[in-house]
Amino acid sequence: MMTNHKLSDARREALYAELHALLGAGLDFSAAFRLLIEGESDRKMKALLEAIYADVVRGRTLDEAMLGCGAFRALECGVVRIGDQTGRLPDTLDFLRGYYRKKAAQRRMISSAVSYPTVILAVAAAVVAFMLAVVVPMFEEVYARMGGELPALTRTIIALSNAFPAYAASTVIAGGGLYLLYRANCRSERVQHWRATIILHLPVVGEIVRKNMQAQCCKLLELLCMSGVPLLTGIGMLREVIEFYPYRKSFDLIARWLERGDTFAAALARFPALYDRKLVALARVAEETNRLPEMLRRQAEMLTEELEYAIRHMGAMLEPALILLVGMLVAVILIAMYMPMFSLGSIMG
Repeated sequence: MMTNHKLSDARREALYAELHALLGAGLDFSAAFRLLIEGESDRKMKALLEAIYADVVRGRTLDEAMLGCGAFRALECGVVRIGDQTGRLPDTLDFLRGYYRKKAAQRRMISSAVSYPTVILAVAAAVVAFMLAVVVPMFEEVYARMGGELPALTRTIIALSNAFPAYAASTVIAGGGLYLLYRANCRSERVQHWRATIILHLPVVGEIVRKNMQAQCCKLLELLCMSGVPLLTGIGMLREVIEFYPYRKSFDLIARWLERGDTFAAALARFPALYDRKLVALARVAEETNRLPEMLRRQAEMLTEELEYAIRHMGAMLEPALILLVGMLVAVILIAMYMPMFSLGSIMG
């Protein structure tokens, strides 16, 4: 049964925490889920849980019921499927609880880091647009009455001002068209590859995405290894869970190379743009010492710490950079508009 009920990340975290606590208390799944339904006060959420439970009673697995209701993401359904297949559902629920708690904390960090720079950027765009649309034409009219040759910088700013309405309209139309085209084709592999390539090559943002994806992959693979799932099988499961195209595609090739006899570290080393050298080196040592799960856990923790540092660093860099950029733009326009007056003053003096 499909539903339009949307769950916030905070609600997802609470749901997995409650179900994990009930299962951890020794209740079987049926009793735990019934208690979860009885304790739910939100009418829509209660109806959603009842629909999931009814599907499970009819013989569907929990992940199939979650996927069928349309309210849960592929990552959640995939992780729950792993828990069902390995007999470690409480562990996977705890993983999802921690995942959404960390995600909420990282979102707050990102929001804190970019909120003020975003305001600065919006104000700067409004100021520059006002100057080009209103202030510069006023100066142009004055200088047209005065006559004479204008400095090159002044002529450039005036030309930009005259073309500004057309540029602005073209930008809005082109941007809207590109967005609609992307939405219509966002599921195609070519568009996913193009989107991922742009994201991974963005300064700072690309590094943040890489660290986030590596941490997520390490956490999931550690969970699988600790559940007794063979490495090759675990890689295949990750292929169904991870949504970001380059990493999902890499798991196809890694699985193929593992089948041919390559080591896990050697397979990772073939993707230097996706996996850090440190991760590859640690994977090589872990395979030799048969301590892969421990290495994955520690590396996931380290990557998460590096990710949070990168987010804070991005915020610290963005604010002064944008303030400097705004100041330079306004200064260039003002200097360009007052240069003819300075020239006139020197002639009259």
